[in-house]
Amino acid sequence: MSRNQPSAYEYCLEPASENTEVEVVHGWIFKDDKWVAHAWCEFADRVIDLGQSTHSMDKFNYYITNRVSEDRCRRYSRIEFFTLVGDEGHFGPYDKELFFAETSDRDPLEVIKSGEAS
Repeated sequence: MSRNQPSAYEYCLEPASENTEVEVVHGWIFKDDKWVAHAWCEFADRVIDLGQSTHSMDKFNYYITNRVSEDRCRRYSRIEFFTLVGDEGHFGPYDKELFFAETSDRDPLEVIKSGEAS
């Protein structure tokens, strides 16, 4: 990853700063034939993923397109997110067990269940 472009986790800073109702989501998405640890923001039925678009997207379509599932996600209120940023000194991911790598060729839940993630 080029350091000239923010990471998906860093991209969450702007929407979380500007919207009191936003939720920051760290999750696995399926992109380019592999699973990718990713981050985006949600409010109501919209997704803000500044790595993909400068416009909000329909949550249902985003979830279908990226194969998002709740068991592959961790959610943070904006207050929790900013607290973790301050405490941890980075933008995520924070759950190192779930996000054991930046990418995975296999379903991350299968990798964790098999014990191969450690």
